[in-house]
This record gives sequence, structure tokens and C-alpha cells, in this order.
Amino acid sequence: MSISIPSFAKINFGLKIGPPRDDGFHELRTIYQTIALHDVVRVEATAGDGIEIRCGDPRVPCDATNTCYKIAERVLKAAGKSGKVIITIEKQLPVQGGMGAASSNAVAAMIGLERVLGISLTEPDKHRVASEVGSDLNLFLIGGTVLGVDRGQEVHALQDLPEFPLVVVTPAVGVSTPKLSPSGTRSSPPKQR
Repeated sequence: MSISIPSFAKINFGLKIGPPRDDGFHELRTIYQTIALHDVVRVEATAGDGIEIRCGDPRVPCDATNTCYKIAERVLKAAGKSGKVIITIEKQLPVQGGMGAASSNAVAAMIGLERVLGISLTEPDKHRVASEVGSDLNLFLIGGTVLGVDRGQEVHALQDLPEFPLVVVTPAVGVSTPKLSPSGTRSSPPKQR
């Protein structure tokens, strides 16, 4: 069985980064907004064992460092399931473009995996698993206009903004989130895409 899930991008309406914390992250406050631009993530479950990541973009790792791989490992463990999982990422979003593509891909993989396996994780389990993988995954479990606090993983739905035109411009080069932080301290875990 196979299912395709759109993997939407996000932008940040403002981002306040606080001083470094003892855990190596920065405290932050942000307003996330999901937007219509998206990748497509296809999830298949077959007989066998293991997790396979496929992507035509050579900048996207297809090994255990990929966020989709990490989420699949955790979903299988949380559900007590096994089997061969194949996740195919059809890239449209920029890699390291600040639009949350890797995080969104992982959440799309989680949703697709639930559907192909016929399981349903509880909302707290989904948020816990997402938080283990990265700081901004949880926003994609909610979507729309979202307040992000702590290191970004604590999210609260806000009233959706009215629809309006938006131009998004990204440079031709990717920027690593950890390298953006003052003094090299992480504001989120390294992006794995």
C-alpha cells in the first residue's frame, strides 16, 4: 500500500531568539505560518524490514540522518510495528531555505505511515515523537498560524490570518540553522535534509 501526502512549507512572521540555554538551544518566540508551497511525500509499506529514503535531489540525504527516516523509526517503535517502509520525497521546496521543508517532510511521513499501517498515534504521542526529531516539526501537526515557544517545539494554534498574496524569495544557497545562531550555539537541531 502507498499514499502521497503534501508537505507544506512555513514562513516565520518575526523570530525572537534569546540567550543560549544549558541544553545548547536558544529560547525563542515566533509566529509560524504554513503556506501552500509544498513537497510531496509518498509512503509505502511492504513486506520485509528497514527504512528506505528516496529523493532525486542529491542534497537530500537518503540515510538515517534524514528527518523522515528518524520519524519513521520512532513511529514504528511507538506503534509496535515492523516491516519495510519506503519514503519518497518529491522536492519542490528549497533545501536549507528556512521554510521547514525537512520538518514538514517528516510530519507528512508520520501521517502517511499512520495511514498505510492502519494505526493512529495519540496527539500527545505525535507531538512527543515530533519534538524528539526537531524543534519545528510540531507546527506542521497543527498548520495555519501557530505560536512557537521554548525552542520552537511548544506550539499553540492562533486565529488564522486572512488569505493574502505573498512573494517568497530564497537565495540559491542553503543556510544551516545551527550556523545562524550567535556563537555557534544551536537554536534548533541540525537540519538533516
